[in-house]
Amino acid sequence: MNEAVSKLQKIGFTDYEAKVFIALYQGYAMSAADVAKEARIPRPSVYDILRKFAKQGICNEITTPTKQIYEIISSSVIESKLEIEIKQDFDTKITTLRSCFNDIKPLYKSKRPQEHQTDVELIRGFNKNREMKFLDLVRNSEKAILFMNRFEGNVSTDLDDETRKFFKRGGKFKSIYEAAGNFKIKVNGKWQNVSHEYLIKLCEEFEKQGEEIKLTDNVPQVLAVFDERIVFLGLYDEAVPRQERSDIIIKNKRFALFITELFNLYWDKSDSIDTFKNLINNFKQ
Repeated sequence: MNEAVSKLQKIGFTDYEAKVFIALYQGYAMSAADVAKEARIPRPSVYDILRKFAKQGICNEITTPTKQIYEIISSSVIESKLEIEIKQDFDTKITTLRSCFNDIKPLYKSKRPQEHQTDVELIRGFNKNREMKFLDLVRNSEKAILFMNRFEGNVSTDLDDETRKFFKRGGKFKSIYEAAGNFKIKVNGKWQNVSHEYLIKLCEEFEKQGEEIKLTDNVPQVLAVFDERIVFLGLYDEAVPRQERSDIIIKNKRFALFITELFNLYWDKSDSIDTFKNLINNFKQ
């Protein structure tokens, strides 16, 4: 019984409610006095709990000439009712959570003293919110994103929602990708190692979705510039495992303009997809 009471408490019952529930569950046509005796709790507390259970549809309240009788309803019906209530409660809390943080997001560190203001944010080591940080930068961009990237891990041709919205806002997305790398692409539902031909196909898919793309032999560091205001640096080192690397977000317009000039230098010396395709074909011949 103690174990059952403990488990009921974990799904939201109070200690007394759990004990009353177990007493009703085991019994048949019980009075409040019977329930109090079986549950070993004070009778005044039992009355409130029984009324609550009857209102929730957990038990039936039967009036007789001499007293009120309480009887638990079908076990399977109770389980189903509680499962529905828990799911509804969870969904309501998630909706409220998202609404709450949407409202209070502008308040985040809004009262931070001036001496503690910073234009640099460091994300060190494994951080499950890394991708969200990058998507936030895309979400808040209006005009242009410059992206220098080396593919790693699994790469999909699917366009994320924030990038799709960026294109709809009229934004321009220019990317320089490293022409070599260790990554996979999904082909016919299966992840496969990428050849140069698949790399070209991948980039052509990105171009159809709105990106301007060039390819280069080597991308020394992963970086992105958002609206010539914010720079994202994904520090790369072959000797450092991916999950232990650091990212830096720099909110400095002069630095962003400097990195934009650097990006343009790489852009000018990088190959278009057609040029890269010709180079591959000539190499094969």
